[in-house]
Amino acid sequence: MDSAVVLLLVLVAALAGACVALLASRRGGGGAGPAVEARIASLSADLNERLAALDQRLWLGLDAVQHGQAETQSAAADVRERMAGMTGLAQQMLDHARDLGRLEDLLKPPQARGAFGEVLLEQLLAQGLPSSSWRAQHTFRTGARVDAVLELGQAIVPVDAKFPLDAFARMAGAEDEPSRAMHRRAFARDARRHLDAIADKYILPDEGTFDFALCYVPSEAVYYEFLRDEPGAEPLFRYAAARRVFPVSPTTFYAYLISIGLGLRGLRVEANARRILDALQGLTGDLERLRGDFDTVGRHLGNARTRWDEAARRLDRFDWRLAEIADRAVDLDQGDAADPADPVEAAEAAAPLPLDELRSDAG
Repeated sequence: MDSAVVLLLVLVAALAGACVALLASRRGGGGAGPAVEARIASLSADLNERLAALDQRLWLGLDAVQHGQAETQSAAADVRERMAGMTGLAQQMLDHARDLGRLEDLLKPPQARGAFGEVLLEQLLAQGLPSSSWRAQHTFRTGARVDAVLELGQAIVPVDAKFPLDAFARMAGAEDEPSRAMHRRAFARDARRHLDAIADKYILPDEGTFDFALCYVPSEAVYYEFLRDEPGAEPLFRYAAARRVFPVSPTTFYAYLISIGLGLRGLRVEANARRILDALQGLTGDLERLRGDFDTVGRHLGNARTRWDEAARRLDRFDWRLAEIADRAVDLDQGDAADPADPVEAAEAAAPLPLDELRSDAG
């Protein structure tokens, strides 16, 4: 666009120079007038073409400027809309921050923090274990009441959720290292005192507890303080392990609950398998008794078969003897008809077998 304007200015200057030369030649009466007029006409035509092209470029540039202005306005409207949304989000964040501040003010009393920790603990227990595997607010015979217990087989695991956080809050808000170290020592002292109280009040094997307890810490930052080694002091986690009280954070406690849940499922599977094995053993005994009765019946049936076969053979022999006696009786009758003078001989000839033999065959 700038180069076209410069070229147009050059043409205008040339045309002006030609006009001046033409006027000078006319005044001087020279013969160069027609040539100058032709030159001026050529410059004028070229100037008109350049002006038309420049006018077209100006319109095109104006159209592009208007289109760019429209796009700029649309982008500006979009930016304003997004800024309004971000303003709303910022306002919501400020409201949430105020709500959190009010919640923090509400949780400043130790009783309120303890109740809030108990609620979080019960939520984790409800998510990680079946309802039959844990109880809240278990009371011992000594009168001590623990926040929750895990029922694992024939014993229980106490879980405490009332951890003191005042010293930790002062340590987190300390502005210099000496103050932070002082509050750190106070936090360690309060933590050891709380661990001792858990061990003394809740680890009661004579009331069905395991020989350890869990200390639920409702903050990962506080749990980190248990794991951190302090120069010149015994680590809190080592002291807790020596007292058989194991600190757990929300993340680690949920992992423990998942592991315990899997173990409980394994115990249920083992109990079901044991019941199935007992039932199979009972069925095995019933099968053995049935097998004995079946063998006894088989022996009786075998003996009956043998006696039946013997009786059948004896019956056959008796039938054969009976038929033989019948035949001899017929012969005797025929002999009596032929020689009636000697009946004794005829009877002896007709019955050569003794009566005892006939009885034995029949028996």
